[in-house]
Amino acid sequence: ISAAAMEFPDGSVTRTADGTPLPFGPVLYACNKYFGQECKGASSSFWQCKAEDGNPRACLKQGEDVMACFNSVIKRIDANCPKQLTAYAKCLDANKNEFSKCRAEQKALEDCTPV
Repeated sequence: ISAAAMEFPDGSVTRTADGTPLPFGPVLYACNKYFGQECKGASSSFWQCKAEDGNPRACLKQGEDVMACFNSVIKRIDANCPKQLTAYAKCLDANKNEFSKCRAEQKALEDCTPV
C-alpha cells in the first residue's frame, strides 16, 4: 500500500483506532533505526525462539512482544515528531524506500528525536 493511498486530504497519514500511524512499509522503514535500538531484546528473543523451534505457534508470545515494541516506538516518535515522521515516510514512499534520496527528512527526524 502506498502512502498516497494512506493519506487524508490534509496530507496526514491513516491512523489506527488509538491514533498511531498505521505501521505500513514507509513508516516502518522511517522508524527502522529506532526499532533496532529499542526493540533489540524483543527481536533477539523472537529470532532465538524461531531458531530453536520450527513450530510457528511456539513463538507467538515473542512475536507479540516485537509488535508491541514496534507500536510503542511508532507512538513515541509520532507523539514527539509527527510532522518529521510523516515527511520522512512520504519521502521514502515516493522514492521506493531509497534512504539516500531522503537524507534531509531523515536528519529532521533524527534531530527531533535522536536515535
